[in-house]
Amino acid sequence: MSEYFINMSFELNDKNQLENWKQLSKEIDEDICKADGFISRDSGIDEDGRVYCLVKWQSKTQQQNFRKQLESRPEWQQMMQHFGAIANMETASNKEIEIF
Repeated sequence: MSEYFINMSFELNDKNQLENWKQLSKEIDEDICKADGFISRDSGIDEDGRVYCLVKWQSKTQQQNFRKQLESRPEWQQMMQHFGAIANMETASNKEIEIF
């Protein structure tokens, strides 16, 4: 089994949204840490204000299973709307890396 990383980055819609992002990021941490196969999640911001999130999983399959479970939840759309109010999705980049 190989490890699997997701590296997502985005700009904030407004630099004043940083505290809102930090709060949402904590909520994401609380939820994702319970997922089967989850290893770690780190989030930071660079000097230009771009946010980076690196999520590490035991396998791609476990990450995909978690995503399916997450998307099936009734509160999924509300969470995505909240995220979209904070993150500028036009600037988002998502890289998936399988470690072998």
